[in-house]
Amino acid sequence: MMSTLKLSIGGLALLVSLAAGCGKETTPNRDHIPELRQQLYKLQLAVVDKNRAAVDSLLSVDILDIDQNSDSLFNFVYGAGARFEFRQFGNAAITYTSNKARIDCFIMDSTALEKRPITFTLILDDDNWLFKRFEPGLPRLSDSASTDSVM
Repeated sequence: MMSTLKLSIGGLALLVSLAAGCGKETTPNRDHIPELRQQLYKLQLAVVDKNRAAVDSLLSVDILDIDQNSDSLFNFVYGAGARFEFRQFGNAAITYTSNKARIDCFIMDSTALEKRPITFTLILDDDNWLFKRFEPGLPRLSDSASTDSVM
């Protein structure tokens, strides 16, 4: 009886400690920040060069499920008639977890005006951050928006 009680108490203590550990969220690796910035920069270069193959190499296959691809990104960035003179994805704010990320930035020309927000969603796929979707972004409420924050 005593050994059963000790076993039950020990088992209960183990379950409580496991349950407490499961609820803890760990802070994602800060090494993701440079990787995410690098992916955005690669995308920017590919869009400036209008290089479909380079853009496609940065996209997750999941993006096809929502009917997005390099052509739809070019149409979104350059607009109808491709008259917009794209220069950069500027003023990026990154939020992330260990396997998902969101980059809020602006589609900019040489004037660097922050009038065209865009939001990119990325996923970590086999140690590579890939773009899963893009959509019109929302204007930021303040200049104090944190960059490189954790979701």
